[in-house]
Amino acid sequence: MILSDIYSYLLSSEVLKTALEFSEEDTKIYPNYSRLSSRVPYLVYRSTNPGGTSDEVLSSEQLSLIITADSFLQVVEISLILTELLDLSDNKIPSAVYNIYYSKKIGGNDYVDELGRHTRVLNFILKFKKQ
Repeated sequence: MILSDIYSYLLSSEVLKTALEFSEEDTKIYPNYSRLSSRVPYLVYRSTNPGGTSDEVLSSEQLSLIITADSFLQVVEISLILTELLDLSDNKIPSAVYNIYYSKKIGGNDYVDELGRHTRVLNFILKFKKQ
């Protein structure tokens, strides 16, 4: 699944790890949902259409990244880092299994959750083909 490649790619960014206050015990990057014990800031990633469709030359997958932090400025900082990492035109995301040809930000939204924390959702579309 392409999400494991995206996770590895995000985890390789020292700038993102610093912004998320990464530690060896807690990477602060979670698939699908955060842990109950998660402390902000953190990032949740999920695919909204795992596997794409089978009738395309390139497979496509929509990726949602949900950033949660105590301050709006921290959310904005992390979203800029993620956009720089994933909104690509010439660079490729390294992967041992897939050739990822295209990654583009297609939208998102901001809100405050029930605990008063700031949250931003970034949506990306990725086009890829298995090697």
